[in-house]
Amino acid sequence: MSSFNHLRWRLRAPRERLARRHTAEDFKTARGLVQSVEGIGRSYGELCSLLGATQLPDEQSVSRLRELIEGAGRIITVGAGRSGEVADSFMRFLRNLGYERSYGPDDVPYVLKYSDLVIGFSGSGTTTYTLQTLTVARNAGSKIVVFTAAPESPAASLADLVIYLPGRTKSEPEDYYERLLSKETYAPLTPLGTLFELRSLLVSLAFIRTLAVGGSLAENYGVLLNLASSYVPSSEEFDALYSLMPKARSRSNPWPGKLVAIGEGLSGTVAKFFVTRMRHAAKADEVREVYYWLDKGSVAVMPGDLVLVVSGSGEQLPAVLAAKAKSKGVHVASLTSYPNSTLGLNSDVVVNVPGRKVQKIRGLRSSYLPRDPADSAFELRALLSLEAMVHEIAKIEGITEADMRKLHSDFT
Repeated sequence: MSSFNHLRWRLRAPRERLARRHTAEDFKTARGLVQSVEGIGRSYGELCSLLGATQLPDEQSVSRLRELIEGAGRIITVGAGRSGEVADSFMRFLRNLGYERSYGPDDVPYVLKYSDLVIGFSGSGTTTYTLQTLTVARNAGSKIVVFTAAPESPAASLADLVIYLPGRTKSEPEDYYERLLSKETYAPLTPLGTLFELRSLLVSLAFIRTLAVGGSLAENYGVLLNLASSYVPSSEEFDALYSLMPKARSRSNPWPGKLVAIGEGLSGTVAKFFVTRMRHAAKADEVREVYYWLDKGSVAVMPGDLVLVVSGSGEQLPAVLAAKAKSKGVHVASLTSYPNSTLGLNSDVVVNVPGRKVQKIRGLRSSYLPRDPADSAFELRALLSLEAMVHEIAKIEGITEADMRKLHSDFT
């Protein structure tokens, strides 16, 4: 039997033997753990409230952005880190709406032109990669739009249009000692550049919805925010997920295992957001091994590791990869809208996040981006849930913002 056919047989195997799912208590008992992420619902609600307080761009700026996009020969979006993931998602949604000459951070053309529109995402406005690309664009005569939390920054000074989104950035002065005085001895809900990244993602998706279905930016932002805030994450399910996660590597725990996150399309953006933040979620003398499955190089998994799959449908490639991980004796956890999907039934822990609408599209290979971001409720809820979970982990493990800052990139 070929390896492919063998894998297909595993996916079609009698499901009763795959249906046993574990609870947090199973893993706590096995590993002697007592920690709980029971506050995740409260943290999730606070995140939604912070997003609800966002100062949105005025309609004049929104109209100008639309004019620039519609008049561009090519659209190039740039950013680094999680801002780069926002830039990439914005590009993909634009391409899905018919702006086919759109390029993301990973495929910026070598030569920029006068007819190009370059859209940069940078909370601080000083990110080296983004600022360098915008400088080249300005010298080429390209039009420039900058999404930033720092309207007086070098990046903003290069722009024809600045989309100002208030939010703490990674370059702000350290307030760790103020937190110590207030007895908050763990990282805040939105450490470093988190708030800008989340706000810029939601605002950019609201703008995409304006292009796709009409309405004002404020109306569409409200639609997306309501979709997110109408969900309450299950503390029991996320407790089970945390109980399965490998801890940070330290001198006393040198081989804890690693976490590998899987996702495609917008679910891939969710997975990469989580990977970046979890890499920062360790004390100064620790390292948490967290990877995205498509990270450059080879990511091998083995017993003791955790594969976390983000997939609304729970089918196709993510389900195949989950089955392959299980065949290697690796724990699998999933965030999905369909707990009884192939992925769900191959998972040790399932976090049920409703909101995915499965569409039958001829020629669809795997994940897709809908035209209307309102059809991405699953991804929005999964993203904010995982952000809230990182906050809970910081509380449990005593991780401070100062710790996170030491693990944050300081040269890109």
